[in-house]
Amino acid sequence: MRTITRTTNPPVCLAQQSAGQDWYAFMETDCHNLVGDSLRDEQHDVCCYCELAIAEDDSHIEHLAPRSVDPGQTYDYGNLAASCNGGTVDHCGHFKDDRHRNPNSRYDVVRFCRPHDPPTSRLFRYLPNGDVAPARGLSLQEQQKAVYMIEYLGLTCSRLTGRRHAHARALIQTLGSNPADNIRQWATRYYLQPDQNGKLRSFHSLSRTILAP
Repeated sequence: MRTITRTTNPPVCLAQQSAGQDWYAFMETDCHNLVGDSLRDEQHDVCCYCELAIAEDDSHIEHLAPRSVDPGQTYDYGNLAASCNGGTVDHCGHFKDDRHRNPNSRYDVVRFCRPHDPPTSRLFRYLPNGDVAPARGLSLQEQQKAVYMIEYLGLTCSRLTGRRHAHARALIQTLGSNPADNIRQWATRYYLQPDQNGKLRSFHSLSRTILAP
């Protein structure tokens, strides 16, 4: 997970919502669309968890602390992020609290690590074979958090692992065995910096591992 920098100007309409309002009713409002746009913009259109590229029609507003656990944060912008829909719901926001697909992992306020907190990104290492694992050199508590987050979000499901592997293979082939400085500089701009529309490409952290080991 890459660190997400919060906007200083979230949509004002969110704070105007009634605490007891049904979330599904809110989803039919213009404010819901504004909040979704704001979240995707601050995330440069990549999923808050797995870093797949997202758009409005294949993502949703994610409650970091689930509404069932802390309904008081339902309309708290600090508890919201934009998550991909997880394909067949194998990973990320729709997977993490689905008791049918993910029966062994539940929200744990102590171990859950928000993608907006800078220490979260250092918990993971991304491998060229598409795997994601706890980073080296972590404390026992940090390692437990990393393992929990990987399992809770399904970050090692076959869909994600395969797509990360394909991404790494393509990037490594582009660089070659001894890339010239101009090739590495181009790849760094292309894979690690937002494009002219402010969008990042998928798997930013994996690309960074390959380009700046």
